[in-house]
Amino acid sequence: MLPGNWRLVSQCFASIWLLLAAASGWNSERVLVLDEQKAQSLDRFVSLLRDPSGELTFEQVSSGIESFKPAQPGGLHQGYTADVYWMRIEVESHSSKRLDRMLEFTYAYLDDINLYRVDGNGTVERMRSGRTLAPADRVVAHRKPIFPLSFEPGERATLYLRVTTHASMTLNARLAPTFEFYEDSDLEYVWLAVYFGMLLALGTYNFLLFLGTRQRSFLLYSLFVFSFGVAASSMNGLGPLLLWPGLVGEWGNRILPTGYTLAATLAVMFARSFLNMRSIAPRWDRALLVIAICWWGATLLTLLVSVQNALKIMSAMGVLTTVFLITSGIVGIRYRIPAARIYLLAWLLLLVGAALLSVRNLGWIPSNFFTVYGLQIGSAIEMILLSFGLAARFNEFKRQKEEAQRQLLLSLKRQERELERRVVQRTSELEDAKAELERRVVKDPLTALYNRYGLMIHLEKLTQRAQRRDELLAVIMIDLDGFKPVNDQYGHQAGDVLLQTIARRLQQEARDSDYVARIGGDEFVVVTENVGSKASVLEIGQRLREAITKPVTLPSGDMAPIGASVGICTGRGGEQTGSELIRGADQAMYRVKREHKNDVCLMD
Repeated sequence: MLPGNWRLVSQCFASIWLLLAAASGWNSERVLVLDEQKAQSLDRFVSLLRDPSGELTFEQVSSGIESFKPAQPGGLHQGYTADVYWMRIEVESHSSKRLDRMLEFTYAYLDDINLYRVDGNGTVERMRSGRTLAPADRVVAHRKPIFPLSFEPGERATLYLRVTTHASMTLNARLAPTFEFYEDSDLEYVWLAVYFGMLLALGTYNFLLFLGTRQRSFLLYSLFVFSFGVAASSMNGLGPLLLWPGLVGEWGNRILPTGYTLAATLAVMFARSFLNMRSIAPRWDRALLVIAICWWGATLLTLLVSVQNALKIMSAMGVLTTVFLITSGIVGIRYRIPAARIYLLAWLLLLVGAALLSVRNLGWIPSNFFTVYGLQIGSAIEMILLSFGLAARFNEFKRQKEEAQRQLLLSLKRQERELERRVVQRTSELEDAKAELERRVVKDPLTALYNRYGLMIHLEKLTQRAQRRDELLAVIMIDLDGFKPVNDQYGHQAGDVLLQTIARRLQQEARDSDYVARIGGDEFVVVTENVGSKASVLEIGQRLREAITKPVTLPSGDMAPIGASVGICTGRGGEQTGSELIRGADQAMYRVKREHKNDVCLMD
């Protein structure tokens, strides 16, 4: 569209707004007279003051040094800005009774709002709310910025609100009777509970399908649903209120942009897997792959740039992702890919929901249930349709596979099938026998840990790797204190149970990259790589000792106390061989044995 056409469209929108404002009776006096029965929008009664430096105080603002300007139609939507905005509303009660009201901002994603109420006597009351405050620090623990207000008969008050946010500066608000506010709030919570319950059910169900079928599409879809749900909960205020109430700093602010950009990345990956264009449309498949790689980079970028720039990246990715996905759906229909029509309809509905929210944020259409929750409604229908599409696609592939298998089985001869069965069976038996033989050579039959031979094989490799990487390698020798009395008093079966229990504890406490071995009757060894420093090694040794010295329940039901003498030797590979590290750890362990037992010693 040419620049002149854009100006024409903008002028048309402005004219429409002015006509709507005139039709609705936009208040020039800027004094809100309270209605005794129903909620009232504040949009027509707000005056704004822009504070680019953010240094204006309430005293300066209320003294009249800075002049407020009446908000024009659409002026309560300032977009992404780092400026601070002050709002002023004159409120007057003509009622003969006290009126209790809740001042509610319709947009939950506002960071910090300070409200100053000045009554006729000049008394100032201050309240604070916003998503960056912990729920306990807000004047009302609610997902939106909420302020409770009371007005005596005939009272006139001036409300000043200082608003800061790193997201869209959307300042629509209303004054609602307390009962009506909580009634509406409860209804909103019900709808949100249904929405997030649906997301949780869809994500969990498809993740279980992935575990059963190992189809990558189900996994990507479930991850997309979960990441989208986390971002949506941050946007509508439920996340900071219920899920991460203590995360109020910068990382809490990054959940929304990073969550939505991650969801967009997973959506592209899901589209590539769902449409399966590799064989039908390889160029489109490669294009989606390139987009997915770029999107991963943009997702990581949202963790590095400022939060406001991260939100801009999120917005751009949202638009581009929707365009790419709708285009890929059209291509899928053209190539007659199964369930492509459902796929395209799902993303179109999400686009409609996102468009309603975006246009509402721009102030072009009024705020109501469908415009405020358009994204949630569109995403809910979209995810349900995608789930149906996954089921249809899976059933189609299953039918094709079954048909191919049936044709194959009909074409094969009985003798060939029998021969194949015997070859497979014999091969499996040989592989099982080989695996069992290898396991017996390097594993301890009682504890299933590595034995001395298996440990030495891996230890030599680890010392070479530590030398190449110039990393600290630690060998931790553990000898149980008090094992022999248990063996003598309760028998060898009890001793075996104790050793197996200690082995399990060591495996649970050790890292996945560590090697745990039993090299003697009650002697164990843990080899750990890249331990950082000798102080870290001592902490690891103490943690292992504490884990394995808890009393062990024997088959008889008795609790057997157990101690552990721990010796540690470290090296960087090349300084000592594996055998020397074992010997050093053994010497350190016997030093503990001689001195006081049940302790940790590091060989210097």
